Amino acid sequence: MRKKIGWLSLLFLLMIGASLSLTVGSIPLTFNNLIHVFQGTAKTSQQLIVFDFRVPRLLVSILAGMGLAVSGYLFQTITHNDLADPGILGINAGAGLTVLIYLGFFARGESSWYLPLIACAGSFIATALVYYFGRQAERITPNRLLLAGVAVNAGISALTLIGTIRVSRDNYQFVTSWLAGTIWGTTQDHVWLLLPWLVFLLPLILLRGRSLEVLELGDEIAVGLGIKLKRTQLFFLICAVCLAAVSVSIAGSISFIGLIAPHIARQLTGRKNNQTLVMSALIGGILLLFSDILARVILPDGEMAAGIIVSLIGAPYFIFQLMKKNR
Repeated sequence: MRKKIGWLSLLFLLMIGASLSLTVGSIPLTFNNLIHVFQGTAKTSQQLIVFDFRVPRLLVSILAGMGLAVSGYLFQTITHNDLADPGILGINAGAGLTVLIYLGFFARGESSWYLPLIACAGSFIATALVYYFGRQAERITPNRLLLAGVAVNAGISALTLIGTIRVSRDNYQFVTSWLAGTIWGTTQDHVWLLLPWLVFLLPLILLRGRSLEVLELGDEIAVGLGIKLKRTQLFFLICAVCLAAVSVSIAGSISFIGLIAPHIARQLTGRKNNQTLVMSALIGGILLLFSDILARVILPDGEMAAGIIVSLIGAPYFIFQLMKKNR
């Protein structure tokens, strides 16, 4: 019964959030205006606002939130650490550094369409370094992986700070805004960059959901039950990195969704399985969607980055879980 109520509540929140995302903004629309837009009888300006600006923003919020949530779920399962988050493997920091380098040294007025690809490449490079320093013998050692993530994050953050000296004021403002996790300015191109990854990887992960459940029991038990540990860990690690890297490259440096969403899903389902994975994805999309909505209305003039709203929610939750874990 609790699961059914949970699913219905999440679907209701998703519908409410989608409606608000399409109507709330610097130029507010009523629900009646929205109906006319979809009927094709609204003003041209209203159709432009909804279809060219708010629909892509709505889809990017949901898809990026889903990607980060599933990535966090996979990281927590692989590392056997409920406090693991995609950002801990240097994904956010690597993306930020490559964007900064590109804007500071190579950008010559080209289309910003390249930026998500460049940010994604930085995420993969950072994660490759973490994996290289974190692996040991025939398996991925969770503690070494986490410590390697902290070290690589610190190094990349230092390089990013040094790199800010080289960029212009406009580019610096753009990078800091991107690092804060702003979804403003997303287009249909960004949606199509993100959507195929989720459509391809999520079913693939669900097909191997049994292996993921066995990994949750512990490395020794997984090996005893016939799981090829290193290969299975590497498969899920690559999926987690791909989802997080693409999500961060488009939505900006957003933390804590990968931490919060799996926790809430487990509380609703009671265990880790495919149902929990799908619910984590839905919760992640809802969290980022409502954070983006709040970011538009919380300031009287202008808007705040959605990543800041997520951090305001996620940081206290992280501290609460940390204190709970130490009891």
